[in-house]
Amino acid sequence: MKRVREYTAPRFYEIAFDMNRKGEVDFLVHCFRRFARRPVRRVLDIACGTGPHLVRLAERGYRMVGLDLSRSNIEFLGERLAAKGHEAELVVGDMTDFRLATPVDAALCMQDSQGHLLTNEQLVAHLRAVARAVRPGGLYVFDRYMVSSWTDPARAWSWSRRRGRVIVRASFSALHNVNPVTQVFREDMVLEGIENGRRRVYRQSHLSRMLFPQEVKALVALAGGFEFVQWFFGFKPHQILEKSRHPLLMVVVLRRI
Repeated sequence: MKRVREYTAPRFYEIAFDMNRKGEVDFLVHCFRRFARRPVRRVLDIACGTGPHLVRLAERGYRMVGLDLSRSNIEFLGERLAAKGHEAELVVGDMTDFRLATPVDAALCMQDSQGHLLTNEQLVAHLRAVARAVRPGGLYVFDRYMVSSWTDPARAWSWSRRRGRVIVRASFSALHNVNPVTQVFREDMVLEGIENGRRRVYRQSHLSRMLFPQEVKALVALAGGFEFVQWFFGFKPHQILEKSRHPLLMVVVLRRI
Protein backbone atom coordinates (compact mmCIF):
# COMPACT_ATOMS: atom_id res chain seq x y z
CA MET A 1 0.00 0.00 0.00
CA LYS A 2 1.39 3.38 -0.99
CA ARG A 3 1.42 5.73 1.98
CA VAL A 4 1.25 9.33 0.75
CA ARG A 5 0.03 11.87 3.28
CA GLU A 6 1.03 15.26 1.98
CA TYR A 7 0.64 18.04 4.51
CA THR A 8 -0.27 21.01 2.32
CA ALA A 9 -0.39 23.63 5.07
CA PRO A 10 2.97 23.32 6.83
CA ARG A 11 2.98 26.93 8.09
CA PHE A 12 -0.40 26.53 9.82
CA TYR A 13 0.64 23.13 11.13
CA GLU A 14 3.90 24.48 12.56
CA ILE A 15 2.12 27.33 14.37
CA ALA A 16 -0.68 25.12 15.71
CA PHE A 17 1.53 22.34 17.04
CA ASP A 18 4.49 24.38 18.30
CA MET A 19 3.80 23.76 21.98
CA ASN A 20 5.27 21.79 24.87
CA ARG A 21 8.34 21.02 22.76
CA LYS A 22 11.01 22.32 25.13
CA GLY A 23 10.09 19.70 27.74
CA GLU A 24 10.11 16.97 25.11
CA VAL A 25 13.53 18.02 23.83
CA ASP A 26 14.85 18.21 27.41
CA PHE A 27 13.70 14.60 27.81
CA LEU A 28 15.39 13.52 24.58
CA VAL A 29 18.68 15.10 25.63
CA HIS A 30 18.38 13.38 29.02
CA CYS A 31 18.00 10.03 27.25
CA PHE A 32 20.97 10.69 24.98
CA ARG A 33 23.16 11.37 28.01
CA ARG A 34 21.72 8.69 30.29
CA PHE A 35 21.22 5.66 28.04
CA ALA A 36 23.46 5.92 24.96
CA ARG A 37 26.73 4.00 24.99
CA ARG A 38 28.37 6.44 22.62
CA PRO A 39 28.47 10.25 22.44
CA VAL A 40 25.37 11.54 20.65
CA ARG A 41 26.28 14.23 18.14
CA ARG A 42 24.39 13.34 14.95
CA VAL A 43 20.63 12.75 15.27
CA LEU A 44 17.97 11.57 12.82
CA ASP A 45 14.42 12.93 13.21
CA ILE A 46 12.05 10.49 11.46
CA ALA A 47 8.75 11.91 10.18
CA CYS A 48 10.23 15.25 11.19
CA GLY A 49 7.32 17.26 9.82
CA THR A 50 7.87 20.99 10.22
CA GLY A 51 10.73 20.35 12.65
CA PRO A 52 9.50 21.15 16.18
CA HIS A 53 12.13 18.83 17.66
CA LEU A 54 14.73 19.01 14.89
CA VAL A 55 15.06 22.81 15.08
CA ARG A 56 15.38 22.84 18.86
CA LEU A 57 18.01 20.09 18.84
CA ALA A 58 19.93 21.97 16.13
CA GLU A 59 19.85 25.04 18.38
CA ARG A 60 21.47 22.92 21.11
CA GLY A 61 24.36 21.98 18.84
CA TYR A 62 23.30 18.59 17.48
CA ARG A 63 23.97 17.80 13.81
CA MET A 64 20.53 16.98 12.51
CA VAL A 65 19.12 14.80 9.76
CA GLY A 66 15.41 15.09 8.92
CA LEU A 67 13.34 12.47 7.09
CA ASP A 68 9.75 13.04 6.00
CA LEU A 69 7.40 11.67 3.37
CA SER A 70 6.09 15.16 2.56
CA ARG A 71 8.16 17.29 0.19
CA SER A 72 6.19 20.35 1.32
CA ASN A 73 7.28 19.76 4.91
CA ILE A 74 10.91 19.30 3.92
CA GLU A 75 10.95 22.48 1.83
CA PHE A 76 9.26 24.46 4.60
CA LEU A 77 11.68 23.09 7.20
CA GLY A 78 14.67 23.99 5.05
CA GLU A 79 13.46 27.58 4.85
CA ARG A 80 12.78 27.64 8.58
CA LEU A 81 16.28 26.41 9.41
CA ALA A 82 17.91 28.89 7.02
CA ALA A 83 16.02 31.77 8.63
CA LYS A 84 17.45 30.72 12.01
CA GLY A 85 20.98 30.29 10.67
CA HIS A 86 21.04 26.50 11.00
CA GLU A 87 21.61 23.66 8.58
CA ALA A 88 20.46 20.05 8.47
CA GLU A 89 20.51 17.16 6.05
CA LEU A 90 16.89 16.92 4.88
CA VAL A 91 15.58 13.87 3.03
CA VAL A 92 12.23 13.11 1.40
CA GLY A 93 11.69 9.43 2.12
CA ASP A 94 9.55 6.64 3.51
CA MET A 95 10.21 5.61 7.11
CA THR A 96 9.88 1.93 6.18
CA ASP A 97 12.57 1.97 3.50
CA PHE A 98 15.40 4.49 3.69
CA ARG A 99 19.18 4.51 3.88
CA LEU A 100 21.53 7.25 5.04
CA ALA A 101 24.94 7.87 3.53
CA THR A 102 26.32 8.49 7.04
CA PRO A 103 24.94 6.75 10.15
CA VAL A 104 23.67 8.63 13.19
CA ASP A 105 24.21 8.34 16.93
CA ALA A 106 20.51 8.53 17.77
CA ALA A 107 17.11 8.62 16.10
CA LEU A 108 13.72 9.87 17.20
CA CYS A 109 10.15 9.60 15.93
CA MET A 110 7.69 11.87 17.70
CA GLN A 111 3.99 12.77 17.71
CA ASP A 112 2.90 9.15 17.31
CA SER A 113 4.15 9.21 13.72
CA GLN A 114 4.71 5.45 13.82
CA GLY A 115 0.93 5.18 13.95
CA HIS A 116 0.88 5.76 10.18
CA LEU A 117 2.30 2.22 9.85
CA LEU A 118 -0.87 0.15 9.77
CA THR A 119 0.57 -3.39 9.82
CA ASN A 120 3.16 -5.35 11.77
CA GLU A 121 5.09 -5.89 8.53
CA GLN A 122 5.43 -2.15 7.99
CA LEU A 123 6.55 -1.55 11.55
CA VAL A 124 9.15 -4.32 11.42
CA ALA A 125 10.47 -2.91 8.12
CA HIS A 126 10.65 0.50 9.79
CA LEU A 127 12.57 -0.79 12.81
CA ARG A 128 15.06 -2.55 10.53
CA ALA A 129 15.55 0.61 8.46
CA VAL A 130 16.22 2.60 11.64
CA ALA A 131 18.65 -0.05 12.89
CA ARG A 132 20.63 0.30 9.64
CA ALA A 133 20.87 4.05 10.23
CA VAL A 134 21.96 4.04 13.91
CA ARG A 135 25.48 3.26 15.08
CA PRO A 136 25.98 0.52 17.72
CA GLY A 137 25.36 1.90 21.19
CA GLY A 138 23.13 4.64 19.80
CA LEU A 139 19.48 5.17 20.70
CA TYR A 140 16.07 5.17 19.10
CA VAL A 141 13.42 7.11 21.06
CA PHE A 142 9.78 7.22 19.95
CA ASP A 143 6.34 7.85 21.38
CA ARG A 144 3.13 5.87 20.86
CA TYR A 145 -0.44 6.76 21.70
CA MET A 146 -2.14 4.38 24.16
CA VAL A 147 -5.72 3.75 25.19
CA SER A 148 -6.97 1.86 28.21
CA SER A 149 -9.94 0.25 26.50
CA TRP A 150 -11.36 -0.45 23.04
CA THR A 151 -14.54 1.18 24.29
CA ASP A 152 -12.91 4.56 24.91
CA PRO A 153 -14.95 7.19 23.06
CA ALA A 154 -13.44 9.35 20.35
CA ARG A 155 -11.28 12.06 21.89
CA ALA A 156 -11.24 15.62 20.64
CA TRP A 157 -9.14 18.71 21.33
CA SER A 158 -9.50 22.30 20.12
CA TRP A 159 -7.18 25.26 20.62
CA SER A 160 -5.90 28.42 18.95
CA ARG A 161 -2.48 30.01 18.64
CA ARG A 162 -1.31 33.38 17.42
CA ARG A 163 2.01 34.27 15.81
CA GLY A 164 2.34 37.87 14.69
CA ARG A 165 -0.66 38.63 12.51
CA VAL A 166 -1.54 34.99 11.97
CA ILE A 167 -4.15 33.20 14.06
CA VAL A 168 -4.55 29.43 13.70
CA ARG A 169 -7.54 27.64 15.17
CA ALA A 170 -7.01 23.89 15.35
CA SER A 171 -9.19 20.92 16.12
CA PHE A 172 -7.99 17.33 16.32
CA SER A 173 -9.88 14.15 17.13
CA ALA A 174 -8.88 10.49 17.32
CA LEU A 175 -10.32 7.02 17.94
CA HIS A 176 -13.03 7.20 15.30
CA ASN A 177 -14.24 3.86 13.91
CA VAL A 178 -11.81 1.73 15.91
CA ASN A 179 -11.30 -1.74 14.45
CA PRO A 180 -10.44 -4.06 17.38
CA VAL A 181 -8.86 -6.65 15.08
CA THR A 182 -6.51 -4.44 13.05
CA GLN A 183 -6.23 -1.83 15.88
CA VAL A 184 -6.70 0.86 13.24
CA PHE A 185 -8.79 4.00 13.74
CA ARG A 186 -9.38 7.33 12.02
CA GLU A 187 -7.96 10.71 13.02
CA ASP A 188 -9.38 14.04 11.82
CA MET A 189 -7.72 17.45 11.83
CA VAL A 190 -8.92 20.92 10.81
CA LEU A 191 -6.67 23.99 10.72
CA GLU A 192 -8.25 27.39 10.16
CA GLY A 193 -5.75 30.15 9.47
CA ILE A 194 -6.64 33.85 9.53
CA GLU A 195 -4.14 36.42 8.27
CA ASN A 196 -4.89 40.03 7.31
CA GLY A 197 -8.59 39.23 7.19
CA ARG A 198 -8.14 36.30 4.83
CA ARG A 199 -9.38 32.90 6.01
CA ARG A 200 -8.05 29.54 4.81
CA VAL A 201 -9.18 26.12 6.03
CA TYR A 202 -7.17 22.91 5.74
CA ARG A 203 -8.74 19.54 6.51
CA GLN A 204 -7.12 16.14 6.80
CA SER A 205 -8.37 12.69 7.70
CA HIS A 206 -6.13 9.64 7.91
CA LEU A 207 -5.87 6.21 9.49
CA SER A 208 -3.64 5.42 12.45
CA ARG A 209 -2.87 2.29 14.43
CA MET A 210 -2.47 1.81 18.16
CA LEU A 211 -0.11 -0.64 19.82
CA PHE A 212 -0.01 -2.02 23.33
CA PRO A 213 3.27 -2.08 25.26
CA GLN A 214 3.91 -5.83 25.06
CA GLU A 215 3.30 -5.73 21.30
CA VAL A 216 6.03 -3.12 21.01
CA LYS A 217 8.51 -5.35 22.83
CA ALA A 218 7.58 -8.36 20.69
CA LEU A 219 7.92 -6.44 17.42
CA VAL A 220 11.26 -4.95 18.49
CA ALA A 221 12.53 -8.46 19.23
CA LEU A 222 11.22 -9.72 15.89
CA ALA A 223 12.89 -6.92 13.93
CA GLY A 224 16.25 -7.37 15.66
CA GLY A 225 18.98 -4.77 15.91
CA PHE A 226 17.76 -3.04 19.08
CA GLU A 227 17.55 -3.90 22.75
CA PHE A 228 14.82 -2.53 24.99
CA VAL A 229 16.11 0.01 27.52
CA GLN A 230 13.11 1.62 29.21
CA TRP A 231 9.71 3.17 28.64
CA PHE A 232 7.98 6.11 30.26
CA PHE A 233 4.57 7.76 30.58
CA GLY A 234 4.98 10.93 28.59
CA PHE A 235 8.23 12.84 28.57
CA LYS A 236 8.91 12.40 32.27
CA PRO A 237 12.17 10.66 33.23
CA HIS A 238 10.80 9.77 36.67
CA GLN A 239 7.54 8.27 35.40
CA ILE A 240 8.16 4.63 34.47
CA LEU A 241 5.32 3.18 32.41
CA GLU A 242 4.55 0.22 34.72
CA LYS A 243 4.20 2.58 37.67
CA SER A 244 1.84 4.98 35.89
CA ARG A 245 -1.92 5.12 36.28
CA HIS A 246 -3.98 5.36 33.10
CA PRO A 247 -1.09 6.28 30.79
CA LEU A 248 -2.06 7.83 27.46
CA LEU A 249 1.36 8.10 25.84
CA MET A 250 4.29 5.70 26.10
CA VAL A 251 7.76 6.92 25.23
CA VAL A 252 10.08 4.02 24.37
CA VAL A 253 13.88 4.01 24.50
CA LEU A 254 15.75 1.38 22.46
CA ARG A 255 19.52 0.93 22.10
CA ARG A 256 21.27 -0.31 18.99
CA ILE A 257 23.01 -3.63 19.59
